[in-house]
Amino acid sequence: AYRCNWCGVCNSGIGLAGLALLTEDPQLTDVVSESYNRINNMLNELGIDGGWQEGGGYWNYGVHTSAFFADAIKRLSGSKLNLFENEKLKSNPVNFPVYISVPGKGSLNFEDSGGGRLGSTWFINKLAAETNSGLAAWYRNEFFGEGQDIFDIIWPRTSVIPVPPAKPSMHFRTIDWWVMRSDFTDETKVLVAGKAGMNDDPHHGHLDIGQFIVYYAGDYFITDIGSGSYDEKYFDDARWDYPQASSIGHNVVSVNGEKQISGKMRKQPWNYDIGGKVLKFRSTDKLDYVLMDPTLAYPGVEMKGWRRHVTLDKPSVTVVVDEVKAAPGSEIELRFHPGVSSEPKGNFVMLNGNKGKMALI
Repeated sequence: AYRCNWCGVCNSGIGLAGLALLTEDPQLTDVVSESYNRINNMLNELGIDGGWQEGGGYWNYGVHTSAFFADAIKRLSGSKLNLFENEKLKSNPVNFPVYISVPGKGSLNFEDSGGGRLGSTWFINKLAAETNSGLAAWYRNEFFGEGQDIFDIIWPRTSVIPVPPAKPSMHFRTIDWWVMRSDFTDETKVLVAGKAGMNDDPHHGHLDIGQFIVYYAGDYFITDIGSGSYDEKYFDDARWDYPQASSIGHNVVSVNGEKQISGKMRKQPWNYDIGGKVLKFRSTDKLDYVLMDPTLAYPGVEMKGWRRHVTLDKPSVTVVVDEVKAAPGSEIELRFHPGVSSEPKGNFVMLNGNKGKMALI
């Protein structure tokens, strides 16, 4: 599947093997050609802002493994075959890792992505050099130390002039993820991020439409609990019963216990209507605002409508307003998973981090 990182991983490996054996079997040009076309098709699935639905870790896995084959085929063909010229990759080579970065914590751990720092010194060096990206050069300098890998010799630090991000906040329009912040590296300022989009990723997606997290002072005060263990059933239909992948493990709303559903079950046709949308996104120096409608992520039996408004009053106050439609007498439950210790105090909860405190009112 072109929207799966494994497409890049597998085709880069077999494509490199084909290149290595061309002098022994020229018919392997068919293998090389297929590898080139399929990796190019995978890169075409990058969003218009560079977003990748499977999450940051799998953006890194798919694109960085593809870079090995891309470099080899470019050199062998005298630059006639250049995957670095793919329009989606060249226009936003590092937008995704930059904007889902978290100060001191790596990156957002939405989906199964893990939440580690995205990329490596040599990989970002290569992207900056091949795409002439000042943002990639800035990301390399600000988020990474000195390279200590053999590939730092092969793909050294670029001479491209670093250019910082033009704005602090971002809405990834293709996948409907969003990040609101005041600064990229200052932990004393709150970062709020969340997502809508479709529930149609059977590989590494979660049923988490409408969720959000709050990061402050080095901790997730409201957190995404991350991925489940990669056991046999986690990639079967039972995946959606794991709390890590189910909506019960995310910061969302339910009516009478109704959970979100997947748009793709094993051996079943795809339903491309299951999911939600970002209806509005606005960002200014003082306020950021997003409006999501996750209604269609649910079966529609109990949840008749849900719109979630999230405002970041910079630098530190998050305001969430939920509009929920349901039958009279329904039980409406809102879940907020704390990533720090929590202490109920009457009509609010005190959240205590390692270096900061926050009240959930």
